Amino acid sequence: MTMLLIAADRCTGCRMCELVCPLVHEGVFNPDKSRIWIEFEGMPELFHPNTCRSCGKPPCADACPTEPKSIYRDEKIDGGMKILEDVCIKCGKCIEACPFAAIDWHPTKKTPLVCDVCDGDPECVKFCSPNALLTGGKSTLAAEMRKDYVGAQIAKTREKILK
Repeated sequence: MTMLLIAADRCTGCRMCELVCPLVHEGVFNPDKSRIWIEFEGMPELFHPNTCRSCGKPPCADACPTEPKSIYRDEKIDGGMKILEDVCIKCGKCIEACPFAAIDWHPTKKTPLVCDVCDGDPECVKFCSPNALLTGGKSTLAAEMRKDYVGAQIAKTREKILK
């Protein structure tokens, strides 16, 4: 399954993802309608993109009391979560159940707002210039982290040699 992956240590806090998302889904530049947002932790230098992690067994769907479930994983689009707005009773149990606090309320529809991975082709990834957002499997993120680590080690070694 292709997933939206977060390499938080690469995030610069530009918030481009927060603008691209609602433009694609709602036709407006309005971060309040974004399915991804940047959390600022402690200092301005610490940024962390937050969005749906496409859990293996989504607790949000398990918590949904409706039948059919109003929040579900759409396997046709590489596992992005979807909301059946006409089935949703707006109880918020999916929001409470998310271990990553990655589901929010839509400000006007008052329905849960969750990343659907842009039907398998996430636009936020295309506009993330520091590559803090990636697509792929879990091994993709591990490979990227190894590449960052090795690059940092090479830079340290080069610095020592040049001194």
